[in-house]
Amino acid sequence: MVRSFCASGSHEGVKCAVHGAAAFIVSLCAIYNTTAWFYRRDPHLRINAIVYTLAVAYELKQTMHHLNAPKRCLPQPVVEEPQAA
Repeated sequence: MVRSFCASGSHEGVKCAVHGAAAFIVSLCAIYNTTAWFYRRDPHLRINAIVYTLAVAYELKQTMHHLNAPKRCLPQPVVEEPQAA
């Protein structure tokens, strides 16, 4: 079941939604840590802000990957070549 779910082209909408939700959550974390760093200047907040910002970029990349997947996975039409008589 897991293998069929994770196969490219199957359940792309669900995978896209999961990565989209993760992007939303880590973007909130990035915003919080960046704002907290501007006010308190604690080194760990800067590191957290960087890590969460990178996580946002990764999740957005994955979301776009799954959004574009159905276009890549559509069956291509088969063109038959005319036979020489």
